Amino acid sequence: MQLGLALPHYPFSFPTPQPSIARRAIDYATLAEDAGFHQVWVSDHFWVDVAAAGRPERRQEPAECWTLLAAIAATTTRIRIGSLATPIGFRNPNLLARMVTTVNELAAGRLDVAVGAGWNESEHRANGLDFPPAGQRLASLADMVRFLQRQVPDVPVWVAGKRPKLLEVAAIADGWNTAWDSTIAEYRHRDATLRQACQRHRRDPVAVRRSLGLTTLIGRDNDDLERRWRMLQRCAPGNALADVSLQSWAQSRLVGTPAEVAQQLRRWGEAGVEQVICAFGAPFAVCDNQQLELAAQAMAIFSSSQGP
Repeated sequence: MQLGLALPHYPFSFPTPQPSIARRAIDYATLAEDAGFHQVWVSDHFWVDVAAAGRPERRQEPAECWTLLAAIAATTTRIRIGSLATPIGFRNPNLLARMVTTVNELAAGRLDVAVGAGWNESEHRANGLDFPPAGQRLASLADMVRFLQRQVPDVPVWVAGKRPKLLEVAAIADGWNTAWDSTIAEYRHRDATLRQACQRHRRDPVAVRRSLGLTTLIGRDNDDLERRWRMLQRCAPGNALADVSLQSWAQSRLVGTPAEVAQQLRRWGEAGVEQVICAFGAPFAVCDNQQLELAAQAMAIFSSSQGP
């Protein structure tokens, strides 16, 4: 089992205005490397529309995915990096392959690229990009996976998503990610679908690596955990969590003290997950050094329980 991090790189990631979103994200990637995380992942969007910390919904523009990955590649030495996920309609395949090659060279072979079919039609249309029907996008996704595997064979190509037809494409990739949030029963059901798809493609299911993105909330002890939960409730858009209990919310997320999270990591490992990608509070949205340290503690407890 390894720990990944959904790297915060949106303006709403920070409690106060920052002089450089990209610079703050680069520094945070270094903190994750020093804390022992296996990988940081960067989302790939022109924007997202969100309502953060009780404020009205507005457009949030992140640091650009591949430019940021290049900077992280050049300023870290051990931690792996990856896109999660790059919509295949955003860039010409040849251009994307050149970008992947360049970033992987900067990273000395530490890059993974996760691709997806794309889901936000308005984001595509507003930027002059086609948004064909789902079936055509899935066919193009399969073509992109094969193209990248030919052009950049040293870079693992992942497919991100959870729908059955998308898992058919994941069966030809090097890895599969599903996010955000899942119960173990839900994950096992999707994993069984992937295994069936691998059989149809005459691939060993073990050849497809697995990662899982989970919203993460860790407290030093139960009192600290409750305090953090109340804070998260207050910050949720539209009071969405006002009537939700921590116990209920935790069922499909990574929640608890470091020792409890270590036990959850063990159960996810038994279900076949190789990497849990932590998202503190919300995906790509929260810088929290204490959560980073507590997650590293949980991983240390997990590793020590596995023995030599």
